[in-house]
Amino acid sequence: MSEYGGSSYAQTAPPVHPGGAPADSGQSKKFAIFAIVGAVIALVGSLVNWVVSGSDGTDGGIKGMDGDGVITLIVSIVAALVVVGALVAKKAPLYLGGAILSLVSVVVAVINMADPARLVAQKLESDEGASAAEAEKAAEAVVKMADVSAGPGLYMVLIGAALTAIFGVLGFLKSRASR
Repeated sequence: MSEYGGSSYAQTAPPVHPGGAPADSGQSKKFAIFAIVGAVIALVGSLVNWVVSGSDGTDGGIKGMDGDGVITLIVSIVAALVVVGALVAKKAPLYLGGAILSLVSVVVAVINMADPARLVAQKLESDEGASAAEAEKAAEAVVKMADVSAGPGLYMVLIGAALTAIFGVLGFLKSRASR
């Protein structure tokens, strides 16, 4: 029996690497947290106005959920869950999966920013029962007449999804490097 702890079993400490920190110093955990925050920002942006009218944007607008916001909402939820899975399971490819998923939201946001009439046409088709051609014509007229532009939700989706993509890739690279 040992005279210090009453136990005859040897105790070992976890290996310490140069600098005194364990092998994974938490960097990939930080990257995962930032990626998850980005996915949550994109998720919230999917629920906010994507298209606003008027020069100051106070005349109302159309929410993302009236069109492609459904896509970005689902993709953001799945991307956040994949990054959480990467954090829990410590599997580097899952970080990359979350990053790739968030790129879908980036593309959807860019497409809708470039063509604000797109969401107006989708809204007219679903609410008014207009045909696709009629809705596109009416949407173009509305965009010209009402000074329609991209709303805060599109910017939130773009920034949040870009954060998830960037930190997902960084988490992947850091996880691979720490092996």
